[in-house]
Amino acid sequence: MKKAFITLAIVLLAMVAQAQTAFKVHSNGQISLQSATTSYGIQIPSSGQMIIQPNITSAYGEIDKSIARNPLAKAWIVRPQYYPAPINQTFYVYGNGDVFAYGSYLNYTPPSPSKGGQHIEGATELVSNMNGYYLESHEFDGVTPEDFENNPNVQPEALQGLLKDLGKDKIVGMYAEELEEVLPEAVRHDPEGNMAINYSAIVPVLIEAFKEQQTRIEQLESILRENQLLK
Repeated sequence: MKKAFITLAIVLLAMVAQAQTAFKVHSNGQISLQSATTSYGIQIPSSGQMIIQPNITSAYGEIDKSIARNPLAKAWIVRPQYYPAPINQTFYVYGNGDVFAYGSYLNYTPPSPSKGGQHIEGATELVSNMNGYYLESHEFDGVTPEDFENNPNVQPEALQGLLKDLGKDKIVGMYAEELEEVLPEAVRHDPEGNMAINYSAIVPVLIEAFKEQQTRIEQLESILRENQLLK
């Protein structure tokens, strides 16, 4: 133990000599490597327990573990740091890109219209220009039922549902290129040149389109009543 401590001390001193900003001892005794803060890099708290974590943290939890949910790939797990009862697998991502979460997915929005919101006009026309498709699914390409059967990472009660998913060769969705022409606010681009759709951004448009149609229906009903054509 003493030899390991001396070795670590030598390594730390060498790092200090090379780059002061890559090493810091905080007032609480915690040591940060490759970082002047406790937000990323290798963190060694005063307890001596080393924690290596990616630069992904929040007020409620941190990525602290990766496990194999199936034989395809690893899955990131986010666990709450402070919670009255333990919750496992609060959030995880399959290697095929599917994301599963416990609870509701919440988007931050301004607290009131007074924060500069603009009412959506012409929502019915926007929706009429949107197209939905059945798209080919390749998320389970190369996967066989044997990959799930007798797999220690698959709970027995989950096997039937996974086998059903394995037989699905279609998904429903939209083309980002088309949607960008209609509602660009719901489309995003990543650094690799891919396009993605924020489907939750379409919900407010659907709400306003429903309200516009409901207003038209009520107007037509009023005309029919005036002419005694509505029973």
